[in-house]
Amino acid sequence: MHFRSSLAGLTAMLLFLMPDSTLRATTLSLPDAEQRLASNRTLLAQQADVDAWQAQQRALNSLNLPQLSITIAGIAYEKEVTFDIPVINQPAELDVFRSGIRSQMNLLWPLYTGGRTNAAQQQVAARVTEAEAEQRLLQLQLLKRLFDLYFSSQMMQQVVQVREQALQTLDAHVHKARRFEQEGLITQLNRMQAEVAQAEARRSAVQARRQLIDVQAALQNLLQLDALSCLSTPLPQPVALTESIDWFVAEARRNNPVFSQLQAKDRQVKQQLRIEQGKKLPEVFLVGSYDLNRAATPLTEPDWSIGLGMRYHFTTPVNRQASVDAVLSRQQQLDHSRDQADADMQLAVESSYRTVLQHLEQFELLQQDLELAREHARLQRHAFEEGMATSLDVTDARLKQAAAEVEALQAAFQYSSALAQLTQLTGRPELLANWLPALLQQQSCASI
Repeated sequence: MHFRSSLAGLTAMLLFLMPDSTLRATTLSLPDAEQRLASNRTLLAQQADVDAWQAQQRALNSLNLPQLSITIAGIAYEKEVTFDIPVINQPAELDVFRSGIRSQMNLLWPLYTGGRTNAAQQQVAARVTEAEAEQRLLQLQLLKRLFDLYFSSQMMQQVVQVREQALQTLDAHVHKARRFEQEGLITQLNRMQAEVAQAEARRSAVQARRQLIDVQAALQNLLQLDALSCLSTPLPQPVALTESIDWFVAEARRNNPVFSQLQAKDRQVKQQLRIEQGKKLPEVFLVGSYDLNRAATPLTEPDWSIGLGMRYHFTTPVNRQASVDAVLSRQQQLDHSRDQADADMQLAVESSYRTVLQHLEQFELLQQDLELAREHARLQRHAFEEGMATSLDVTDARLKQAAAEVEALQAAFQYSSALAQLTQLTGRPELLANWLPALLQQQSCASI
């Protein structure tokens, strides 16, 4: 899928004008393009967000572990100590002066925090899941865009061929019309009608080539390529679906990242509720200290200590019950959003399913029309040569044939695009290859 072309400045128009013998471009299949999509900047930016939340999760893994610290300070103090001498029954005073470097090890181990530390850890874990769901959503969107651009390019290549073949046919017809006019077999009006149709076919061919260039430029930008290689995966032909609409709805509910995202948000809200409720509970902790340099320890302080403590906030700057109520309201909002998302997803899947069937039916009908249009054009061409049809009949039949061929190509693309949209909603784009075996095939680039 790595686009590497030996001619970096080659445009799409030249691809169609160069002889087959001189065209030896490197190929780019759809699977290769999907691999190339992994380096898309937008996707990399989302991956960085996932990495950031994973790092945050690792950072909170030690919340329940003891905190050990060391304090080092230069100290100097003087202490007057008064005491009684029992033998002489007289008071005495002692002036003590000390200085030095005091170093002390300190221990703080939170044993119980009302469940807040565990809730914080679970909350950031849910945030990681949400970021991963957002990344998956972006991947599905980019895959759908890649699919559309890739096969839109394949469709436009064939449209260009159809338009150019129609132009070549009309060029030959105009040549015959001019000769027949000189021989007095047709009128000047018939010759002019052929030239008008020729001009229309030329405009359509130019427009098709420009549209192809635009689509290929968009594909090149999506894949961040300097040059676009030959696309070797052919445009799939529509086939009938074997799964029911209910199957697609069930798959969407099971695999679409939107629901994983909402579930992750739900977990975050629930853990936030635990945090707010835990603020009403006391904290229990283990504390301890040990002086490494006892010579600098003040006389009134112990060389080491250890103890069990408890802390409870009777009042706080923030109303704790109001904070709980705010989280409960967020929970209600999320519940409504989840119900609406489920209804929207079902509607979207059903609509996409019907769109797929519509384009399949349209494609099958256009195949019948296309056969009739080709036969009609062939008969009109022979009738003109025998003097039984006008030039207008021939040109009109040939333009209708080209229009039918283009409509059939568009119907095939629209079917594939609608099916890709359906699999995107189900969260399983890999299923496309099951319904469109052409995605696993390769075509020769020399045929372009």
